[in-house]
Amino acid sequence: MRAWRGRAGLIGLLKSRFAAGGDGIRPQEEVQRINRGAVLVDVRQSAEFQGGHAPVAQHLPLRRIRSGGIAAMQSLRLPADTREDLLICQSDMRSKMAQGLLSKDTARTYANVTGGMNAWRGHGLPVER
Repeated sequence: MRAWRGRAGLIGLLKSRFAAGGDGIRPQEEVQRINRGAVLVDVRQSAEFQGGHAPVAQHLPLRRIRSGGIAAMQSLRLPADTREDLLICQSDMRSKMAQGLLSKDTARTYANVTGGMNAWRGHGLPVER
């Protein structure tokens, strides 16, 4: 088992154990992809989402993805021509988990927003409540 020190080390260890790999994008690139038709899906809990989210974000908590998988995503009734979903949470751990859970869906691609809402806010991108 890997040694860790402090909070940052623990978070890194948890990410390596529980988060699936896959595409990761930065918030600036996310905005470009949204402008080209990608959908942003926020996987945080309801209270977090209501506390502040990207204006264009759809809300689908990770717990629903865990229990329903691809069917949970289909419940959002996203436009049929949308093929790319961008997943965001607070830091990027839960969105990586969601990405892993949805990886069997061959009809769509799922990209994780690196740094999550922390990075989104840090880049001065809009947030609404």
